[in-house]
Amino acid sequence: MVIRKRVVSKAVAATALCTVGSFCNGPAAQAHRRDFPFTYDWYQPSQGEKEIEPQTLYRRGEHTLQQQVEFEYGISKRFMIAPYVVFDKEPGDHLRYSAWKVESRYQLGKFQTGKILPGLYLEYEKPKGASGEIETKLILSRYDKRGGDWSLNLIAERPLESGAKFAKTFSFGYARPLGKSKYDVRGGFEVIRDKDDGRINAGPVLGLALTDNINLVGSYGFPITHRPTNQGEFRLLAEYEWF
Repeated sequence: MVIRKRVVSKAVAATALCTVGSFCNGPAAQAHRRDFPFTYDWYQPSQGEKEIEPQTLYRRGEHTLQQQVEFEYGISKRFMIAPYVVFDKEPGDHLRYSAWKVESRYQLGKFQTGKILPGLYLEYEKPKGASGEIETKLILSRYDKRGGDWSLNLIAERPLESGAKFAKTFSFGYARPLGKSKYDVRGGFEVIRDKDDGRINAGPVLGLALTDNINLVGSYGFPITHRPTNQGEFRLLAEYEWF
């Protein structure tokens, strides 16, 4: 237990140092930005691009909070990798370390408006005190000439246990520029089907680029199914990107 706490403390400290160092030394750059807090689109960090990405999920019905901290790195023009640490808070408890993850993405095709662009996603997650899990996603995006982004994720997840089967789910979103502003405001909607219990939430998405390399995007998912226990969820994702 002591060893695990030390590992978590070192991971959090390393993340904080990377963030501080980047603010001090990282030059501003026009970097990749997420349009949705959950759904991935075809764009991803380019070669040499680095990103610190805190992600927050709050569920009203259960009064649970999840906080993830991710570091993304573009290894090549098409391939990126990202380690995470995950913390969860149950009602009446403190925020506690719950898992670590490693994610990778591979970009297929060349950018073109009006064309469906595919990407591949693979993730390994190791929850605390449980078997590891793998998650795959097929990312499909279509961008229009007005800056709109239609993105669909087809998701499959499987615990690494004998006899386990893949659980399949999806998410979908649309975002576009909202008028002219120095903060590059984007808005739209997102639909998410939960991989664990099948609940579906849908609602508005709003993105705000505070600077060339700091971006915020949040959403509120209203309950579509499982209404007695599902009272909606709030998601917030922050990005700091540099080269």
